[in-house]
Amino acid sequence: MVSPRISSTVLALLSLLLLLVALGSDHWLVDDTVLGSPHEGLWKSCLNSVCEQISSASVSLKVTRVFTLLGVIAGLVSSFALFASFLRSHPGSVSLTLVSFLGSFSAGLCAMIALAVYTGEFAGAVNAAQSQVTFGWSFGLGWASFLLFLITGVVMLVAHQSS
Repeated sequence: MVSPRISSTVLALLSLLLLLVALGSDHWLVDDTVLGSPHEGLWKSCLNSVCEQISSASVSLKVTRVFTLLGVIAGLVSSFALFASFLRSHPGSVSLTLVSFLGSFSAGLCAMIALAVYTGEFAGAVNAAQSQVTFGWSFGLGWASFLLFLITGVVMLVAHQSS
């Protein structure tokens, strides 16, 4: 059977990768009905393959950016603690599996807050009758990373309790 630390390491890296791709990509909102398929991310808005920085971001978009970045930082802490746990399980009085558990849950919580704020802000644009704007694949990757971070946290909790 695969060790919980090994499976949680794979899950943590996958979660972090998904959140990083979601953070850096520009397909959070997509409008396939307009010629040129305009799409927008957290940092850029694109039309006809020409992208521009979003200069005047709303408060909701800024909150989404901040919490997504905090999620990435917490995911990095979790992944680093997991890798370090293979070398040494307790530097001092701190259990690295516990640090990884807390980092994974924190990353998941930050991602959830970011995505919930974004959903609340832009759900009106998505549901407008005259518009065919939909949430894009980047948005979906963000939600997938949230779920994987929670699963990683549960697996790390199991690993911590078994050690």
